[in-house]
Amino acid sequence: MAKDARTVLAAEKFYRITSYITGAMLLLLTFEMILKYFFGVEIEAGGPNGALALTPTGAVTAVNVSTWVLIVHGWFYVVYLFGCFRIWSAMRWPAMYFPVLAAGGVIPFLSFFTERRVRTIVNNTLESNA
Repeated sequence: MAKDARTVLAAEKFYRITSYITGAMLLLLTFEMILKYFFGVEIEAGGPNGALALTPTGAVTAVNVSTWVLIVHGWFYVVYLFGCFRIWSAMRWPAMYFPVLAAGGVIPFLSFFTERRVRTIVNNTLESNA
């Protein structure tokens, strides 16, 4: 079923790290979207209102932290997809596993649940092959 144990463990570790980072960034992004679309404010850093302030949407004059959260999450999601591909191909899972793993980067909290499930499956597979 799976490739050699070293490849699987390396892929699982990379997936685990990217899963946590992407999940945390997605939660920040969700929080930022709630602030922006429900309360009409964005997060501004280094502006006239202080080091970190909530500024009305469209009135940000300094660093727009909200925009940076979007950008950073987007790039980490690309790395997360690579991690999903590594573990999916190392474990030689069916094609339907990949979209489920990939959804972890766009559905809040899902990456934490899929990471835990992947870790359990990997450990059980490696124990049964040992």
